[in-house]
Amino acid sequence: MLDVIKTTLKLGLENPVKILHITDVHICEVSPLDEPWQQELMKERIGVFQREANFPEKTPEEFYREAVAFAKEQGALLVVTGDVYDVHTKGNLKKFKELIRGEDMMYSPGGHEYQYQIVRTLEEPDGYGAKMEKQLKEEIDEFNLDFECRTIGGVNIITANNALDYYPDYTVNKFEETLKNGLPTIVFSHDPLDDKLLNKREAYHENVKITKQEYEISHRMLKELIAKPQVVTTFTGHHHISRDYEIEGKTHYITGGLFKGVCRLIEII
Repeated sequence: MLDVIKTTLKLGLENPVKILHITDVHICEVSPLDEPWQQELMKERIGVFQREANFPEKTPEEFYREAVAFAKEQGALLVVTGDVYDVHTKGNLKKFKELIRGEDMMYSPGGHEYQYQIVRTLEEPDGYGAKMEKQLKEEIDEFNLDFECRTIGGVNIITANNALDYYPDYTVNKFEETLKNGLPTIVFSHDPLDDKLLNKREAYHENVKITKQEYEISHRMLKELIAKPQVVTTFTGHHHISRDYEIEGKTHYITGGLFKGVCRLIEII
């Protein structure tokens, strides 16, 4: 059974808007085409999430399908903020494609969609980050992974990619362009605004190469998300726990992992 957190945002809309936010599903699938070490890794990772979720009664895939059905029942837009699968295996990519087929949803990736291993480690080849960005955009071409905006009920609903711990310049430029319509704006991403890596000003990892200029652009986005009154709030995942936090008088929201059955129903009124 889903653990549904309910959040209400009061913006004075004529007609309420509902959104179901899910994040951190961490499906662990392999295919016979995956490397033997990846097949063994996925067996280990299933155990990791079972222990963290205290052995939930359903698999991540079952929770995902239940959440999709719940969103339809509620008449809510489904917004997914990454880590749908745990490692970039052929089995996981195939399962991801099956799960999103025919569904009306918004999606922004998490760091795990970019990973062949558990973390972006120094064992990965040089240029790993750029290679995976290109590969994902080719494989998951159902979405614009960097930025999407839907204007619903007079509100900008935005997905903005920060999965590699920075906002790409394309994302920032599209975000700033969208704000020109003057509408209240709600932003969904994977990493919370207070995440330490997201707030760094230099490359933290040898193989995810970010220039000083790119970091400055990313920090410009952070500043606007925090300071602009037009930005109502942000919803993120990443930490597998649900919590609210405040920055400069504005409340932001983290939704817990769906592999634990947690999701958030947002009603904008």
